[in-house]
Amino acid sequence: MKRTALGLLLLVLLAAAGLAWYFHARQPQRSGTLELAGLQAPVSVRYDERGVPHIRAGNEADLYRALGYVHAQDRLFQMEVARRLARGELAEILGPKLVDTDRLFRTLGIRAHADAYVERLDKASPAYQTLVAYLDGVNQFQARNPAPIEFDVLGIPKRPFTPQDTMSVAGYLAFSFASAFKTEPVMTQIRDRLGARYLDVFDLDAYPGGVAAPRANAALSDADWQALGRITAQVRQVLDAAVVPPFEGSNAWAIAGSRTSSGKPMLAGDPHIGFSAPAVWYEAHLESPGFDLYGHFQVLNPMALLGHNSRFGWSMTMFQNDDVDMAIEKPNPDNPDQVWHQGGWVDLQRRTETIAVKGAEPVTLTLRRSPRGPIINDAYPDNYGTTPVAMWWAFLETENPILEAFHELNRADTLAKARQAAGKIHAPGLNVVWANADGDIAWWAAARLP
Repeated sequence: MKRTALGLLLLVLLAAAGLAWYFHARQPQRSGTLELAGLQAPVSVRYDERGVPHIRAGNEADLYRALGYVHAQDRLFQMEVARRLARGELAEILGPKLVDTDRLFRTLGIRAHADAYVERLDKASPAYQTLVAYLDGVNQFQARNPAPIEFDVLGIPKRPFTPQDTMSVAGYLAFSFASAFKTEPVMTQIRDRLGARYLDVFDLDAYPGGVAAPRANAALSDADWQALGRITAQVRQVLDAAVVPPFEGSNAWAIAGSRTSSGKPMLAGDPHIGFSAPAVWYEAHLESPGFDLYGHFQVLNPMALLGHNSRFGWSMTMFQNDDVDMAIEKPNPDNPDQVWHQGGWVDLQRRTETIAVKGAEPVTLTLRRSPRGPIINDAYPDNYGTTPVAMWWAFLETENPILEAFHELNRADTLAKARQAAGKIHAPGLNVVWANADGDIAWWAAARLP
């Protein structure tokens, strides 16, 4: 009996020791020394009392490689979920309930756009080199350390993070900012079902001709509206459970020195973004020769979206501009793979994508695109209407050098530099509010409009 009890006690102790080792191995390293491949010189990382890393390096490549490492140390699972959401890969780890979410994001074309966008980038540009160094740090952390517990629970395999992942997450952020995904179908349905006068309650004075009347050939069937309604409901569901909630209601101010007691400008930023665990923002202080920035970062992005130093600072809010238009296409009655465009029938582009589903068979999607953009009701083709509805979205249809824009904004200590950086933000639309120690203040509504 004593021998049995002793054996059970030993098993309990071994299990406890195993659990202790398991969790200890996954704790972030806050002190000591480690070697990071690719560094040109030593880098120091000091954590303050709030857990914010202060990183000092001899050059910017080392600086961002270290930022990627410490960011991944604290937020690797957040990075994984964000890229899977943006690229339509959640069902692979969470099962069939996430297939509709994956369908939505595949149909929006964020994944395909990110892949093509990265192909076009200047690989020698400072912005791209910054991203590569940062992602190398992220991947080095992932490769040399045990996966977070969430990876083990969900059976997530380790996979390197890529520039395509970063640009996909940028697309998700732009999607979360674009209110037209929710409002455009509703407004159009009100007009078509009830009449344009029911839109008089909205401020349409900016449009000389008022609200556009529906074209004679643009009527949607009940089944078509059911499809759009399902898309709108799915958009709301995704945003309600967002990895990165939208900035709705944010505010920011820049006050000229002529109106302050110190004679210097004041900058205040109040981004209204939902609480989450882990937090949406990741704070870090970066310092290298000729560069100093205390920034607020988001997953898989080495460029601070908000930041300041002793010379300048900036904040931002949503512009809430209408950067999405939905167009009812006229299909060729003799060929459903063609639509009417600029006086003739043109072929729809087609691509096939496959969604891996945990515990179920893969789902194959056939996605179409017209000259105006992706056919969004392809997201839910079964038992719904067949009228193609195309989506023109500024994030997909403009040059949008967003990576370069924020790389420059992180260094914009003069009004001219800040103006140039803000001018490169095409989508999502942002209000950029900026000030510097020389007394300059500025506000740009930065976007490209349809």
